[in-house]
Amino acid sequence: MARLNRTRFTILGCLTIEPMSGYDVKRFIDRTISHFWNESYGQIYPTLQALEEEGLIEGEREPGERGPDRVVFRITNAGREDLGRWLLEPAEPAVTRYEHSLKLFFGHVIGPSASLQHVERLRERTRSELDRLAAAEVELEKSAASWAPYWLAVLRGGMRYSEMVLAWCDATETDLRKVTP
Repeated sequence: MARLNRTRFTILGCLTIEPMSGYDVKRFIDRTISHFWNESYGQIYPTLQALEEEGLIEGEREPGERGPDRVVFRITNAGREDLGRWLLEPAEPAVTRYEHSLKLFFGHVIGPSASLQHVERLRERTRSELDRLAAAEVELEKSAASWAPYWLAVLRGGMRYSEMVLAWCDATETDLRKVTP
């Protein structure tokens, strides 16, 4: 079975918020959903072209604010229908790849000291992410937009996940400090 290109649905979803250029789509993703989903420019621009060829979005050239013209894309009715069909399908199971877990799994090769450093770095990144999400939650709670309850649900899931990771870091640190090198 062919692998489903979820970048197309990410872009279609972004364009339901407002018309955007490829740069705007990337910036929007980085500001809103990057704690659980990422797309690169290398994924976005070819997908925009394919979506336009399929008639799911329409691009319109606009003068650039500080440089060359830019193309701003709008979702079409066909694009909304395609996105809607995908949204109704069950989500595929996540494929998880946590490098810190992989390094801890094989930590016996290097001993507890380096593994503790991995745990501390993960703790620092997670605290920073949790702080960022908490600030976003405060702002999002003020929004009356129709999408706000959905965004809050996802954001709070990310916060709960981060809290779980921090608790795991604490427990793992305690366990690793008991290991004899």
